Amino acid sequence: MSVNAREDEMQYVEIFERPALFTNWLIDRGTVPPGWYCYDLSSSARNPGIPVRLQDSASANHAGTILSPTALKKPDTAFRRMDSKLNFFGECMTLSKFCDVHGLDFPADHRKYAPRPASPEEAGIFYALTPEQDAELGAIGHVRMDFGASGNEFWSTWWPRGDESLNSPEFKAELTELVNELRETGPLKDLSAMHSYCAGHRGEIGGGWRQNYGYIIETERYRYCLRCSPGQGDYHAYLTAFDLRVQEMNMGEQPEQGSQMGGMQLG
Repeated sequence: MSVNAREDEMQYVEIFERPALFTNWLIDRGTVPPGWYCYDLSSSARNPGIPVRLQDSASANHAGTILSPTALKKPDTAFRRMDSKLNFFGECMTLSKFCDVHGLDFPADHRKYAPRPASPEEAGIFYALTPEQDAELGAIGHVRMDFGASGNEFWSTWWPRGDESLNSPEFKAELTELVNELRETGPLKDLSAMHSYCAGHRGEIGGGWRQNYGYIIETERYRYCLRCSPGQGDYHAYLTAFDLRVQEMNMGEQPEQGSQMGGMQLG
């Protein structure tokens, strides 16, 4: 499990005489606001769970994670010894409340494309549809993505699924920008990042031979449905794009179908 630094509650603590937030879990680094600092605490093999070091990342003996508005160690040092300098106030709070308590501005989310987790009722739209459903929903196509055997590569293939005129330069530019952002700050960075993102952002959907996760991004013109499958043995992600204007036009022509088509809730 991982924690969303912007949304999830964490424990209010004092570390090295400075206020901060603490969680037993890993914090999804992609959710850490610019200008904030995220550190892992590590324990010794003799006393697991008792923090003895603060460091940028702890791959072994992880004993918690700290989110702080100020730097807690020098950037050129590997770690800082704890020496019992961690005090708990017995209160949990979100980053927003922490900022209110300490008179800090809540950091703005500068992501242009913010995914939301899909509901179970929306699962159908993340999988293969009939040509008729694709046409009704304004499907343009999908990108099939894979991180390779190492989990750190990135391969992608575009599959058209609709009227080729919808695959416009405007759409291609937005799709490229969206994928680049998700590779920098979201689940498409690598396989490890996808595991962490899916663990911390819900979005579980049925329909696959292993657990899949669905996320929806809507812009003024398009709806993007990202299906993540964090594990080896299959492609790791499918990103399907729909043209909302075509979809709305078709919905208007078939009002009896309301907001559902083929049993798929469209949000």
